[in-house]
Amino acid sequence: MRTNPLFQLLVLVSIFIVAFILEIMPWPIGFQGFRPSWLILVLIYWALALPDKVSVGTAFAAGIVWDLILGSILGIHALVLSISIYFVAKHHLVLRNLSLWLQGLLVMLYIIMIRGFIFVIEHTLHAATFNTQEIAGAFISGILWPWVFLLMRQIRRQLRLR
Repeated sequence: MRTNPLFQLLVLVSIFIVAFILEIMPWPIGFQGFRPSWLILVLIYWALALPDKVSVGTAFAAGIVWDLILGSILGIHALVLSISIYFVAKHHLVLRNLSLWLQGLLVMLYIIMIRGFIFVIEHTLHAATFNTQEIAGAFISGILWPWVFLLMRQIRRQLRLR
């Protein structure tokens, strides 16, 4: 049963639902920018672990859902996530062989880049302002990366997701 494609799809969908719930969970007003990018962390892990199943299409769909949840202009997150996950999936063999802390540093830089691109697009479209706490949120995401990686790997191995 664990090799059943429907079971694998349900597990991946449920993991992404949990990531979306963590992404929209309320934080105190002054600490909104410190929130880790759970969806990006999960997308990066699965693009590294299963690049043939979770790649650009999944990132695009997750970005559309994220746009709908946040009420932002449709396609902003989808565009940025699909472009960024493309590079993760393309270089997954190299990135998988790096140490977890170096991966965490790259994830931190990646999240800063993603948030920066989203800001540039939103600023171009409707004069958004940049919250400097976003950089701290990317830093926190980079610190959390090794634990997210190990948790997702444990789930993947126990459920034999391939």
